[in-house]
Amino acid sequence: MASATLKGRKDGYEVQLDDAASFADNLTDLGGLLRQVHEAQAALHEDQANFVIVTGRRLLTPDQEIAVRALLDPYPHFQITAFKAAVMDAHDLSPLIRQTHVPVAIGVIRSGQERQFDGDVLFIGALHHGGVLKARGSVFLLGEAAGVIHAGYPDDAEAVVVGDLTGATQVRIADMVDIVDQANTHLTATSFAYVNDLHAIDYSECINLRQMRPRLYAQMEE
Repeated sequence: MASATLKGRKDGYEVQLDDAASFADNLTDLGGLLRQVHEAQAALHEDQANFVIVTGRRLLTPDQEIAVRALLDPYPHFQITAFKAAVMDAHDLSPLIRQTHVPVAIGVIRSGQERQFDGDVLFIGALHHGGVLKARGSVFLLGEAAGVIHAGYPDDAEAVVVGDLTGATQVRIADMVDIVDQANTHLTATSFAYVNDLHAIDYSECINLRQMRPRLYAQMEE
């Protein structure tokens, strides 16, 4: 069974690498997929193709990402737009999770299920499509988010949602709702969601969190 599978997206292709297979097998099968796409594109007289590489619960090292990108060298019109995993490097969120007073929840929220928390929460696990994660405070995610995340329930517009939201269906903060657009170039695996001055949900990079929500950072550093 192939360890790399191809899915079409409105803006290109998604390649899913089987995290249970060896990385060497991933590379071999991915190389075969790229050749197939190149041949299909040539038949249609098309050149450009964008790829999102989904690695499941395997977080690629920098060297492994380089090895994947090297497979595209024979195809100068191919481009990898993102690597996505169902886990994140803890270093990315380390300033936010050092403090033990932020409750930690581990598990899976499946379709049709809802879990609610009284304050801030660090959720480690998987939020499936159709599931709802709701908190009265801010939500910090380490894992897969494919459902609805609601922070600041019901009326805390200062709350934020931090983590990989690129696969989520909705982000809600207080009484505001954003239908996640995967084509939004401002939304990355290291983004956070917040309410801007226009009382709408917006996104920025985690590096800007201290500047944009200084009180939240001050609370977490107490």
